[in-house]
Amino acid sequence: MDELRRVVGKKADEFICDCSNWVKEFFPLKSLNWSKMDSGAKERLYKKIRSKYDLPDMVAGANVIEALSFQCFMLYKHWRFRLKEQYFRNNKVNTENKLNQTETPADGAKSTARIFHELMNVQQTQGTQEHEGSSDNPLETQQDPLYITLFEKTKKHKDKGFEPNAEKDYDALRNLHEKEVEEHGEDTLSVKAAYMEVFKPKSGYVKGLGPGARPPKKRRVEGETDEVRVALSAEIQQLKEDAATREGALLYQIESLKESNEELKTSMKSL
Repeated sequence: MDELRRVVGKKADEFICDCSNWVKEFFPLKSLNWSKMDSGAKERLYKKIRSKYDLPDMVAGANVIEALSFQCFMLYKHWRFRLKEQYFRNNKVNTENKLNQTETPADGAKSTARIFHELMNVQQTQGTQEHEGSSDNPLETQQDPLYITLFEKTKKHKDKGFEPNAEKDYDALRNLHEKEVEEHGEDTLSVKAAYMEVFKPKSGYVKGLGPGARPPKKRRVEGETDEVRVALSAEIQQLKEDAATREGALLYQIESLKESNEELKTSMKSL
């Protein structure tokens, strides 16, 4: 490469830039081996370089085509190396930034699960500070139970209005809270228990979950199994006896018919 730069002279920097750009133009990145590059593409590249720069046939005792081949090979190798280095450098920076994130960004409205998780964290923080007796920047004590606060967060709009048909459910939750306080002195219902009490269990089809898993088959205990076996054996024995009785009656009727037929034949012969 130094020999070619000396031959070009003052245009050495321009010569290197042109060669680098033309290498990117003529050769794809999918070719890992320079010797397996398209020979026609190499000839067109060398012809384009020689058409712009007046290069002699021999450079430092070597053919100019060989010198150009070595220089283009090094430029192609450096191009691939820089791309690879940039990829891994960006990948490392992106990984570090991702690990440094303390909170996952949320797009759009928060889900019910996320709101419930945040309310649980607030409740645990309040309980910890009350237990420790901390008086520095005290948090407001949550008056409403968690299931009412969760319902407000998920069903109440910013204009202080509820969704259609949600206000009636909100009043039912309020009544349940007051009932628990009156009967037990405090409301200890969980979110699931309160919602099951007010909204009632819903089938899998209503919740969009499908029919669900099949219920397990009932298993009888050992004593019940023996009783059932004895009852079945007695029933089978009774059925056998009834069948034998019906079979005997049927045979008797057959024999009677045979005898009547014989008597009929005898009377017919006598006539």
